[in-house]
Amino acid sequence: MMIAGLAVLLGHCFPVWLGFKGGKGVATALGVFLALCAPAALSALALFGLVAAYWKYVSLGSVAAAAAMPLLIYFLWAPHHAPPTVIIFGTMAAALLIIYKHDANLQRLVEGVEPKFTLSKDSKPE
Repeated sequence: MMIAGLAVLLGHCFPVWLGFKGGKGVATALGVFLALCAPAALSALALFGLVAAYWKYVSLGSVAAAAAMPLLIYFLWAPHHAPPTVIIFGTMAAALLIIYKHDANLQRLVEGVEPKFTLSKDSKPE
């Protein structure tokens, strides 16, 4: 299942039909990890929500959730059982891919020009 999930994630991030220019894979990874380990995926979703709500950067929430996923998978896989090696390394690969795809967002965060998330359409960026 992990190998199939990574294939789906790679296909979303680098689609052949679109010249290998695809999405960042966050929602796709959420779907993959909901099937693999729902408690870890829901915990990552909660972390995403908390980070995005507090700092107002969706990209920061996405990167935080992706970075936390390997630990969440490890600790929430099954009581008193570690996940299989393919799951551990596959989760790390997925997290690194998502963080890599957010490189431009991370650069804008460092430069202070990343747009903040807002619910109102008429508000100006801070």
